[in-house]
Amino acid sequence: MKYKLLLFAYIIVSFALFLYSYTQVDLNLTLSRMSAWQTIQKAFQHIGYFQRPLSTAIYLGIVAALFLLYGATLVMIRRRGISESQLWKVLLGVTAVLVLSYPAFSADMFNYMFTAKTVLIYHKSPYAVLPIQFSGVEPWITFMRWVHLPSAYTPIWIALTLLPYILGFGYFLLIMWNMKLMVAGFYLAAVWGVGKILERTDKKNMVLGMAILGLNPLIMIESLVSAHNDIAMMAIAVLAMYLFILHKRFASWVAMAISAAMKLITVFLVPVYFLGFRRGLALGAMSIGLVVVLLQPNREFLPWYFVWIVPFVALLPNKPVFTVLASGFSLGLLLRYAPYLYLGHWNAPVPTIKWWVTVVTPMIFLIGFYVFSLLGRFTSKR
Repeated sequence: MKYKLLLFAYIIVSFALFLYSYTQVDLNLTLSRMSAWQTIQKAFQHIGYFQRPLSTAIYLGIVAALFLLYGATLVMIRRRGISESQLWKVLLGVTAVLVLSYPAFSADMFNYMFTAKTVLIYHKSPYAVLPIQFSGVEPWITFMRWVHLPSAYTPIWIALTLLPYILGFGYFLLIMWNMKLMVAGFYLAAVWGVGKILERTDKKNMVLGMAILGLNPLIMIESLVSAHNDIAMMAIAVLAMYLFILHKRFASWVAMAISAAMKLITVFLVPVYFLGFRRGLALGAMSIGLVVVLLQPNREFLPWYFVWIVPFVALLPNKPVFTVLASGFSLGLLLRYAPYLYLGHWNAPVPTIKWWVTVVTPMIFLIGFYVFSLLGRFTSKR
């Protein structure tokens, strides 16, 4: 596949994902008062909520296309068919399209927005009041989730959301897009950080590592569509690792402290500071952190948790087995959305289906990798 065709394909598939995201607009949410927009919105919602088999098929088709493009891109880079500047064009093109998408697979974005609104408009602490207390005066409550709980976000994250809210000038869509633009900036920063680390540790595979992170379909969907703040935490953690390599230890500690203050999980990277930076050690530390989180009672493996892992897989581009396994988990986690899209609820048999796709998909990828590796060795010997 030639580069121009690859770039075109990514833009087309990203645009399809952008359009599909608006099929998931909450039925209680009106994005604009314009009658033409409302007509279009209802047409898209009809697909998402009342033609669920079609909606699920479209979603699966988009995910399949993203993984095919992902695989093709990694192969091209291994063959030196894509330069760093060309990769950045793909990343920026995808970002430009998806930053305007609707956060289709999570309602966390609206909680980000409301915590900022609580501070700036209602002049209340998000930790002292519950969103549901604003019922009757706050229209956002009708489509938000977790309204019966105080904010779960840290002061640092809430502080970051204030400027995007202010620059939205009170317009819901503009506020949402501003928030997504900020998260997209962290996504690009994470890719840049991976590139800078690999430039010093494995320059030959620098572009490959950047693509492993930036074009991973789960990273794209959870960071650019759903816009989870996990990518912000990881971007700062990657920056901390880069500063550590540069022997700027104090700045590195500050960056790591900010990352951990955003979401506590990156404290598992602290041993790296005492044992010396090794890419495999960083991956192992974050993997242990993920396991510890998942071992907590009633804890579900949410797809965006894997955003904690992929940046450190990307730092080991010379270990294809890690990339394959991470790709398998990424696909399995994205498939967890399919039962809900098809059935419209999270009740049985959805939990069982989610468990199976999460476990079986990476196993299939791993088995396939070793089978092809053995076949390749057998063929080369002949």
